[in-house]
Amino acid sequence: MKILLVCNASLDSKKFLEQNKLLFETAKLCQIELIIKKNNEISYNFSKNGVIVEKLDCDAVLFYDKDVFLAKALEKNGYKVFNSSDAIEKCDNKALSYEILAQNNLPIPKTVVLPLLFFYKQEYIKPFVENLENQLSYPMVAKKWFGSEGKQVFLVENRQMLLQLLDAEKVQLVFQEYCSECFGKDIRINIVNGEIVASMQRFSDSDFRANLSNGGSATLYVPTTEEAKLALKTAEVFGCDFCGVDILQTNNGPVVCEINSNAHLENIYKVTTINVAKHILEFVRNKTKYGKEG
Repeated sequence: MKILLVCNASLDSKKFLEQNKLLFETAKLCQIELIIKKNNEISYNFSKNGVIVEKLDCDAVLFYDKDVFLAKALEKNGYKVFNSSDAIEKCDNKALSYEILAQNNLPIPKTVVLPLLFFYKQEYIKPFVENLENQLSYPMVAKKWFGSEGKQVFLVENRQMLLQLLDAEKVQLVFQEYCSECFGKDIRINIVNGEIVASMQRFSDSDFRANLSNGGSATLYVPTTEEAKLALKTAEVFGCDFCGVDILQTNNGPVVCEINSNAHLENIYKVTTINVAKHILEFVRNKTKYGKEG
């Protein structure tokens, strides 16, 4: 069986190269031929004839990227894509993610979305800032709609920092209540095909974000029944074949922090010795071989 792994051309750091290597070596152990292509190496276009993608020699596509247009194009041309473009799109946009979680009565930190603004002038910002301060207190957490590894997440401690952030970023943001009891702590739960396959608890002594990419550490973790149910329900609601669900342990119980449709595989492998890549590749193989009933 041939599986095409699609990854992003701009993510060429050691972290992502190691992940591709892990997937490639795991595929060989599973007797799967894994072909790796960057998203800029796949040609497709829109025309009166529809969405046309170049012919690709594969049985399925493991889409470890967030290029939603390419994922949709592959699906329209009959390729079996895992995760689906719909799941990727829902997970990647944080504003959309929190809306979906809220609509499905899944616990999240209280969240306020910055209105769409084409120009960031003081007279446009002022009403939002006043409304935001009426709903959330300082410090609060700000997140760009699109981002990963915690690099686009900020702790806003006062109005001055808020105004500086809005002036500097000039992008869509969501704002959330800050749970101080969760400083530098969260849980990453990896799910494949509706089952929890690996979990770790992440820590940071110096940063409110627990991401390992920001210098945090992690240990093997067994989720509580409540945490497990929350993670599994989240994956189900988003339609993810595989994902990483990040959970915060607040004083009011577990809440969903984020969901990642292409959660990094190397770190959790090093922490838990569980090869999530193997679970994903075997799922894709079986789903492709046996169809929806497999």
